Amino acid sequence: MILNIIQILLIFFIPYLIIRFKDFKFTKILGTIGMSYLLGLIVAVLIYLVNLAGVNLVLSKDIGDITSFSAIGIGIPLMLFSSNLNEAKKLSKMVLLSFTILIFSVMVVTTITFYAFGRTIPDGAVLSAGAIGLYTGGTPNLNAIMNIFGLDSQKIALANLSDIITGAVFYVFLLTLAKPLVDLVLKKNKKAEYLNEESNIENSEDFNVKDFKTHKSLFRAFLLALMMAMVGALIGVIIWIMQGSPQGRLFDVLVPALLISVTVFGIIASFNKKVREVKGTNIVGHYLILVFSFAIASSVNFLDITGDFAKIMLLYGIITVGSFTLNVIIASFFKIDTDCMIVCATAGIYGPAFIPAITKQLKNDKLTVPGLIVGSIGYAIGTFLGLLFGLLFLL
Repeated sequence: MILNIIQILLIFFIPYLIIRFKDFKFTKILGTIGMSYLLGLIVAVLIYLVNLAGVNLVLSKDIGDITSFSAIGIGIPLMLFSSNLNEAKKLSKMVLLSFTILIFSVMVVTTITFYAFGRTIPDGAVLSAGAIGLYTGGTPNLNAIMNIFGLDSQKIALANLSDIITGAVFYVFLLTLAKPLVDLVLKKNKKAEYLNEESNIENSEDFNVKDFKTHKSLFRAFLLALMMAMVGALIGVIIWIMQGSPQGRLFDVLVPALLISVTVFGIIASFNKKVREVKGTNIVGHYLILVFSFAIASSVNFLDITGDFAKIMLLYGIITVGSFTLNVIIASFFKIDTDCMIVCATAGIYGPAFIPAITKQLKNDKLTVPGLIVGSIGYAIGTFLGLLFGLLFLL
């Protein structure tokens, strides 16, 4: 009982600390979600060492599953509420084309990699599908896809750990060597315009938790997200009943229905100005995604880790480097400039949170807002792209 209470406190308190101290240098490198996974893995390692010492210590799987599914089910729509997809119409043709090339590159490289190598990995089809969501949208898309296809929490945590390692290395490349190398292939265009008209969009992940305040509108938005999650779960239960209520299979239907539903509902709600402009939904949503991440990572059983981890990391490394390389090659035919290509690639591979650092490094602030907009588009479509290719890979 005491261990369960400690587990619940850690699941909800550690993510708060990560957001509270999100400007910590190491957190800036890994990102808040990466840090949540890292701290969760540290807890898992400590439990592993204690068990090696002869003490039987096991975290409750039920607590981990319930908190993680509840958190991501409510967190996804809350994060989507603040995405202003209407702003996409303000993007220039170059930016839209550049982001389309990124998406195409990820799909092509992932498909080739899956059929050449991914099929040799257990659950390789789902892991590859998750990569498409990950590199066109972000980590929430990766986790949504893997949960939709019923991947176990152990494999989900290993996939995220692989992404943290490969992503951190590649992000350093983007900040340092990417521009001089890509400049050898793509043109430089300091006079390029990336917006057709002025946009007031803000980085929904650039927040100061000290300024966070609860209010009635935020509470109503939270209830709306909760209602969406409940409706999605209800849809899953109805589908399960229509299938004949097979014993032990409720979660196999409920989780996909829940996550697909809240994603659709969240996107629809984001077009409502009153919902979109509620202050704080991004913070609460982000916090819940961190709760999910920590709960999943802390449940890893290192006794069960096999050589699959190295294969997963290799899979994601190939897709990351391959997609970027193909992106550069195709962009050269369409005369996309270096800065635009790198920013759009960053938006897809990492999400909006990493855009300001990249545009600052490129010394091109004109691309900050376009990068944030395409990053929001990626969040909205990444899960559906991964779901589509997951079904294809599983054929």
